[in-house]
Amino acid sequence: MKKESLKFSGEILDSLIIIILLTLIFAYNDRKEVTTLVSWLANLFRTFIIVAISVQVLILGYKLAAKYYRVSLKFTLWKIIEQEKKISLKAFHLPLPTYLGQIMAIIVTLVSSGLQYFTAISRFSLDTERIDRKYKYVRDHEASMISIAGILSSFIALIFFRQINSETGTIVNTWIIIGNLIPFSTLPGNYIAMHSRTSYVFVASIVIITLILVGVLSAKIALILALIAAMILTLAYFRYIEYGKKMFSDKF
Repeated sequence: MKKESLKFSGEILDSLIIIILLTLIFAYNDRKEVTTLVSWLANLFRTFIIVAISVQVLILGYKLAAKYYRVSLKFTLWKIIEQEKKISLKAFHLPLPTYLGQIMAIIVTLVSSGLQYFTAISRFSLDTERIDRKYKYVRDHEASMISIAGILSSFIALIFFRQINSETGTIVNTWIIIGNLIPFSTLPGNYIAMHSRTSYVFVASIVIITLILVGVLSAKIALILALIAAMILTLAYFRYIEYGKKMFSDKF
């Protein structure tokens, strides 16, 4: 019981750090011609509320999917694991810092004066075993679907903020989605890529195209066009890259 309590409190602390860091990133530049301390603080508070809602919606998407698969999920800060540090040290003679994502988020914000963002600062971890399902261990497919559920929940939040004309809410969720698509380390996007590169191409294509079109078209039309374009791109990728590799290896 004590162990579960510590685990829960750790998750709350990580969530709070993620919300605070994202708030500072998105509120750093309020994009006003004249900024006063009062106006900046007001924007900071408004951004904090929007980011808090957006992160909670993301977590809810993860948790609901994890509950469906009957696996325990913990939302945490993204950290570079020891094995990745060793690989980096061997390849580049320089170990990656533990909090690489958080450092990059701050650097990108400062270098761009708050006009560009890096939001790959969070991840989720799953219990490796379970006893109440047909499959004892968590499968790649399940981790992939949980990642997609998080992206979908953030997309729903994006549509909501767009409907109420919240530019900040739209920007926040757009960049959260982009951050979750990065296929690296233990980030959510890598769960999708590790399960199936073809699936990753489809998910990434439909999300990115939708994000581009939703700014000029209705959400429904944007989604339909993105779905068609994503199917074409995915079929082309599978035919000329994935299937092409198999044909090449069979022949030689």
